[in-house]
Amino acid sequence: MKGRLIHKDDIIRLVDLLRKDRRVIAPFEGKGRDSYFDEVTDANRGAVALHLPNPYYPPKRYVLPHIQKLFHISDGGRPSVLEIRDEPQVAVFGIRSCDLEGIFHLDRFYLGNTFKDNYYEALRSRLFLVNMVCTDTERDIEDDCFCVCADAGPAARNHFDLQLMDLHDASGEFIAVAGSPAGEALFSQTFFHKAGPEHVARRQNVLEEVRKRFKIATSWYSAATKFITQGGIKDSTWKHIGDRCLECGGCSYVCPACSCFTVTDRKTGPGTWERVRMWDACALSGFTRMAGGHNPRKAVHDRRNRRFFRKLGHMFIQKEFAMACVGCGRCVRVCHGDVGMPTVVEILRRETSTTEATERP
Repeated sequence: MKGRLIHKDDIIRLVDLLRKDRRVIAPFEGKGRDSYFDEVTDANRGAVALHLPNPYYPPKRYVLPHIQKLFHISDGGRPSVLEIRDEPQVAVFGIRSCDLEGIFHLDRFYLGNTFKDNYYEALRSRLFLVNMVCTDTERDIEDDCFCVCADAGPAARNHFDLQLMDLHDASGEFIAVAGSPAGEALFSQTFFHKAGPEHVARRQNVLEEVRKRFKIATSWYSAATKFITQGGIKDSTWKHIGDRCLECGGCSYVCPACSCFTVTDRKTGPGTWERVRMWDACALSGFTRMAGGHNPRKAVHDRRNRRFFRKLGHMFIQKEFAMACVGCGRCVRVCHGDVGMPTVVEILRRETSTTEATERP
């Protein structure tokens, strides 16, 4: 990978350059500690934020839309089907390392097996990703962030086109690293200049200090994976977790790595329909309901254990080469029952380890 320097005052020039042939999506600051991703326009370009809390609504929607129209159906005497394809070039500027890892997980799910999802592939092939490393310990990193446990941050190692990292020195320089030929091509611009060994050393020092900021220093993934895979977790433990779940689906909707969807047809006019797919959540009671009305996972704790088996079970890790969790902490912040990933992993480790200890001769 090649690296260059860019001054913080020139970053908006990089954004404008990307806007010439793409829709550019970037983070903006809301009220309090709220933040959000939105399209950059002439009116709001000056408000693009470099350091801020990670938005709740993950940017995965630009490659896997919350609601996506697949095709139109019309019946004008003879039924006809018209596939919908409208995929513009999009650049997501300022995507965090955890969200970047989430999109890579979706890549493995939708594109990494025998069958490829053409709709996902069409959007993904037009996506340019500019990763912003979390280095501002007051703004970028929340108390609930645990990307270091998922090996997803604070600095992504790959899967980006361009990476920017604030060196937090008096010069106001950011170090830029190219992760693809498209990203490297940007280094021909005059606002990029050469980096030296001192800048690389500064980068390492900043990262070392940032890693000390994470409060959830350990999430016992290995123990949870072992217990889940071996079937060593008691039903009473899952019921305890299920009793705390409000079945709102919030954890799935804010998760950068959740991939589940449902498909439905809806009437749009006289003799016309459209087929859409939309995000779905295993926490919702209708997720596993069959056409005849039977629901094999009607109890909420049955759906909770399925969620964590899917994310942490060894068979899925083997298939997709990683856990389906990137440590972004969103599930912790949105869950009213406090059964986000770190809490559940700790419950599984604590209760199962206690059970093993009492059963030893």
